[in-house]
Amino acid sequence: MTVKSQPPATLRIPFVRRCQISGDVSGPAMLLDLSLQGVYVALAELPAVGSEVEIAFGVPGNARTLVIQCVVAWVQKKQTHPVHGLPIGFGARFKSMEAEDIRIVARTIKTYCESNPIYRQYL
Repeated sequence: MTVKSQPPATLRIPFVRRCQISGDVSGPAMLLDLSLQGVYVALAELPAVGSEVEIAFGVPGNARTLVIQCVVAWVQKKQTHPVHGLPIGFGARFKSMEAEDIRIVARTIKTYCESNPIYRQYL
């Protein structure tokens, strides 16, 4: 099996981690997924679509906290299904990332995919 150096940019993995939001809304929140393009943030107080936020979070196996500038791409104003639906929150698109941050996020996604048979096909 040939493994690409980076996972596809659109591939999202489950990634439940605490984070810190700064911007139009600020405070602690929870990340629910991660891709090379952005994250989903569970948060009751929603920023406006198009607004800029800074999201700080850690990843397993890395001591450095990632601090990434983002743009709010969409908001989820209510949970559509009690089990399968996303909770109230927003999708954030990464606006700018340092090269090392890109490598860290890519490595995190790749490690998850390698450890999960369902996701392994995406490498």
